Amino acid sequence: MSIEVLGCASLALLLFVSPALAHHSFAMFDQSKVVYLSGKVKQFEWVNPHAWLHLTVTSASGSEATWSFEGGSVAQLASLGWKPDSFPAGVEVKIGFRPMKDGSRGGQLMNVTLPNGQKLCSNRGCGDGTGSVLDPF
Repeated sequence: MSIEVLGCASLALLLFVSPALAHHSFAMFDQSKVVYLSGKVKQFEWVNPHAWLHLTVTSASGSEATWSFEGGSVAQLASLGWKPDSFPAGVEVKIGFRPMKDGSRGGQLMNVTLPNGQKLCSNRGCGDGTGSVLDPF
């Protein structure tokens, strides 16, 4: 086999393997449950490789904390009816998510219910079924 052929074959292999290596797993999320939380939209990032929804959550005592939730890709979410302006800042939403295993404030976004009752599901399904309401503090 010539060096040119070997070089081309190696380059082709790297082009196909690199995107697969760049993608992370979802092992950091607790896939065994879906929990629910309400809060005000702080920011919705319509970006690849994953969209992000950041909420400001207020406790019963009035203290606030920011929670961040990872969604699917823009293309995947757009095919399910999501739009860049689906979640304007300040809007109160209820979300279902798979929590972080380490207990940090965030998780894998499964669904979002808007004030008008419209529910948008993620590319990984709605995660409906048994779920609990999370005490965010």
